[in-house]
Amino acid sequence: MAEEIVSAILEQMTAITIDKAIEAWSLVQGSEKEVKRLETNFKALRLELEDAEEKEYEDKRVKHWLDKFRDVSYDMEDVLDEWETAVQQLQTDPSGSASVRKWKVCPFVSCFSSGSQVVRRYNIATKIKEINEEVDGIVRDKVRFELIKRKIKQPRRPETTSFVDVSELIGRDAMKEEIISILLCDDKCRNVPTITLIGMGGIGKTALAQLIYNDHRIQTHFSKTIWVCASDPFDQTQIASAILGDLDPDSLISLKKTTLQSALSKISEKLTTEKFLFVFDDVWTERDQDWEPLKVAFKYGMPGSCILVTTRKESVARRMKSPHVVPLQLLSEEMCWLILSQKAFSGRSQASREILEDIGREIANKCQGLPLAAKTIGGLLQDKQGREEWQNVLNNVIWKSSFAHEIFSPLLLSYYDLPSPIRQCLSYCAIFPNSFTIYKDELVQCWMAQGYLNSDDNGRRELIGEDYFKYLATRSFFQDFEKDTSGSIISCKMHDMVHEFVQFLTEHRFVTEEVPRNSTLDISSKRVRHLRLVIQSWDSSPLSICRIEKLRSLVVVSDNETSGDVLQDLLSRSKLLRFLEFDSLHLRPEQVADGMKNLIHLRYLSLISCSGLENLPESVCELINLQSLNLRDCWDLRKLAVGMGKLINLRYLCIKECPLLSYYPKGIRHLTSLTRLSGIKVRVDQSDGNEFSIGDLENLDLLGGNLCVELIGDELNWAEANRAKLHNKIHLKRTDIWICSLNIKKEEVLKALNPPSTLLVELFDYQKWLDFDCARFTRKMMQEKKTEMKIIEKTRIALRVQKAALQFIAECSSGSRKSTSD
Repeated sequence: MAEEIVSAILEQMTAITIDKAIEAWSLVQGSEKEVKRLETNFKALRLELEDAEEKEYEDKRVKHWLDKFRDVSYDMEDVLDEWETAVQQLQTDPSGSASVRKWKVCPFVSCFSSGSQVVRRYNIATKIKEINEEVDGIVRDKVRFELIKRKIKQPRRPETTSFVDVSELIGRDAMKEEIISILLCDDKCRNVPTITLIGMGGIGKTALAQLIYNDHRIQTHFSKTIWVCASDPFDQTQIASAILGDLDPDSLISLKKTTLQSALSKISEKLTTEKFLFVFDDVWTERDQDWEPLKVAFKYGMPGSCILVTTRKESVARRMKSPHVVPLQLLSEEMCWLILSQKAFSGRSQASREILEDIGREIANKCQGLPLAAKTIGGLLQDKQGREEWQNVLNNVIWKSSFAHEIFSPLLLSYYDLPSPIRQCLSYCAIFPNSFTIYKDELVQCWMAQGYLNSDDNGRRELIGEDYFKYLATRSFFQDFEKDTSGSIISCKMHDMVHEFVQFLTEHRFVTEEVPRNSTLDISSKRVRHLRLVIQSWDSSPLSICRIEKLRSLVVVSDNETSGDVLQDLLSRSKLLRFLEFDSLHLRPEQVADGMKNLIHLRYLSLISCSGLENLPESVCELINLQSLNLRDCWDLRKLAVGMGKLINLRYLCIKECPLLSYYPKGIRHLTSLTRLSGIKVRVDQSDGNEFSIGDLENLDLLGGNLCVELIGDELNWAEANRAKLHNKIHLKRTDIWICSLNIKKEEVLKALNPPSTLLVELFDYQKWLDFDCARFTRKMMQEKKTEMKIIEKTRIALRVQKAALQFIAECSSGSRKSTSD
């Protein structure tokens, strides 16, 4: 992750000092050597950072060194951002010597007078010199302690075998039977079929494969069963030799020098008389060329032969062309308890079990369905004697515990297998709380705000983000996907253990803090860069929050009336923010306006589910670097800012679920960098100088994904609709158009817009949909009423029956007493 930060810094330095050379060097006059020295140091360090990152969880000194380096790198990014923003101001201000501005943008230090240029030049040059001194110290520490060169025992992929005590494997009996039934069903096809077991690290893929492999029916059915651990690095010759050694040891010995060619020739010869089952456990390689020669040799096996593969990657199943892909599900809480108790109570008395079982079951629930976690924690509990020690394990957050590294070993392997740019994207998910619904598009915007999606092609950044998301999703880092009608992922969640894992990776850098009533918060002892604040009450100000000056992300969650003074203080000291989110706050427009003045670095502003915000303040339009604006679920919002057209860097505008929003300024047409536009009302009857109309989509050719528009007006202006030029929107996948007037026909809209045949366009009649929805609601209510009446009637009948029965019993008792007296 540090390597990617350095790469981004070097790219930004190049962009500033070369692409904008005249203005850039004018701001650091006299400090040119310092800039060059800084660039040289960063280039030298970049070569060694990836190796250092893989050692930081094994060696505390390396971790401490990396933390210091990350801090300096963040500081350098901030200075470069200030430098680049200053260059933009020079290029756009009339008093500057560069190009004429498109819009009047207020500078971030009042005006751009000659005096302010001198001050800014001094500030930027001084900061670069200070950072240089810190980087020099970091380089000296690296050399002095030989931090990078020292050989550290790395977490490696352990070699697996087929040998296991099957009595200890719990919870996969049904899946075992399902897969065995497939294996025992002789398939006469020429190609050897493959069954692939997929799941996150620690979910029990190897254990299930061992259960299947050792089943007596499998050993009887196949004339040859061979287990191969295929972990990275994938060595074809070594794997072929291992298979040949099991098939015919003499043939392997007879080969003077084992080559891939010689081994495969012998294998294909031997397989002609064998119906085999090969188990390839823990496969990581996704390269077709690694598998191709092996698969060709396997075709010589007898009909009914099979291959069983375990992997963490969906892409492996695709490469293997598996007709049977089996995703492993999490175990139940009861199964986790059985696994944990099997280890924890080994050698203990029944009395001890009874004393500890209630706490043990709660600990098992923390394993979140992962058998490896249950087994590991169960082994840890073997040495814990009394309730107090067990209670300490229960109270410990796993990622902060002494056994965290052992629990997270399988996930660390998956993490290190990720490309470096994607590692930092995964780590950023620590900003979300546990079990949080993560919207894919919003997550991609968060990554972009932090500078994680660098590309020479500015228009491709969202596509890169989507690729990174898919990469993580296919490796089981995300789950519980919600998809749209076309199958595209809308949102997801993280498994609780994966979420704890990313917190383990980002300890002290990503922090969630709850601020209870009548208390303050001090985070000065941590290296916090990304903070989520959950404020229960604004009665007391969290004014003692220290070290928030270097925050890059701030999320504030509260459902109470906000204090303007507290909010103002919070934002006035968090000037380096790239991402700011207010979630469920009650905001007044002036509170937002006052807080925006100094946020020149801000890339993403999110005001989701905020009440009280009736209009978007004009000060938001002065955020020159803003790329993403999210106003989702702002139910009181009625009006966007008139100056929206100033946000020339805006790429993402989300205004979904804002039912009262009725004013969309004409300036939106100037946002030619927009790649996502979600939920907008456009006039379709005219084009005036104030409101956004359908024709104003004309130059927004970078729009991609799904576009949803609502047509306002009682008639269709054909010329205005045709001006939208949908045929130029080549990045759009789908367009949903809601027609609000009964006077406008779907056919006319489709003809006037003339979309390309490749674009999926869905037209909806809003009034008919509303009538249908109301009718559907009425039918539902009537059905519920009928059901309710039936229940009431049945209750009445039951009461009558009960009354008759009681009366009958009373009469019988009376008759009995009368007979007795007679």
